[in-house]
Amino acid sequence: MNALEFRFAFFARDFEKSVNFYQNILSMNYIGGWDRPNGKGVLLSAGGTAVIEIYGAPDGETYEGPRPSGLNLALRLENAPAVDAFYQRLAGSGLPEAALEPPQDRY
Repeated sequence: MNALEFRFAFFARDFEKSVNFYQNILSMNYIGGWDRPNGKGVLLSAGGTAVIEIYGAPDGETYEGPRPSGLNLALRLENAPAVDAFYQRLAGSGLPEAALEPPQDRY
């Protein structure tokens, strides 16, 4: 298989908080978005052909569907100094300690 794009998409209970996490804390770049009567969404580049797509309920409404579960987000960065600096930034961002694991070599 040779995928032209990898896209991870999900419905967010708190759309603004989710977009903030991926865009500002993880530093993913904004590709595009929409705000329509039936809902809103945003596309963020996770590098290369990887895209995060976040869906939100229409203004004034709340998404009441199931929460994502059993999810693990792993990032591979170019070099050790970049990894260490990124980890320190995440550790200082207010993320719950249980949500953040120190960098590890997995290869």
